[in-house]
Amino acid sequence: MTSRALEIARLYEKEHGRLRAFVRRIVGNPAAAEDVVQQVFANILGKAEQPVAPNAAYVTQAVRNLALNHLRDTRRRGDIEQAGLDLELIADTKPSPETIALYRSELRRLLEAVAALPPRRREAFVMNRIEGLSYDEVASRMGISRNTVITQIVAALAELDRRL
Repeated sequence: MTSRALEIARLYEKEHGRLRAFVRRIVGNPAAAEDVVQQVFANILGKAEQPVAPNAAYVTQAVRNLALNHLRDTRRRGDIEQAGLDLELIADTKPSPETIALYRSELRRLLEAVAALPPRRREAFVMNRIEGLSYDEVASRMGISRNTVITQIVAALAELDRRL
């Protein structure tokens, strides 16, 4: 190993932790920070034409520049991936025509079953379950007791369950 490589190795051992923490604050990713620091020292070792080994200030600036390049490249890749997104391959969230037809058929069956209920039972059921009135409100509107309303709604539910 040359004296230049030994100086770089000592600098790496001395500054590695500080540089990794510095880059992690910039890029927000510990693995990317490690990669950036490693890449800077690999670049420095690859430059054989430099007669003197770099110092801590030089390495800090190189690490900062490479970290900023990493951020810029990451953002650019994200923009390219979004721009290249094939919108036709994204699933449509609307129900299919078959599903719409099935739901309409089920709704029609339900409405027919509700219409077939006896008038008083149907009235109590519609006020409570469709209009959202409480048992007491239904009872006062129909002029019957709360217990009768409950009995009518339970009977309506049982009959609808049997029919459907």
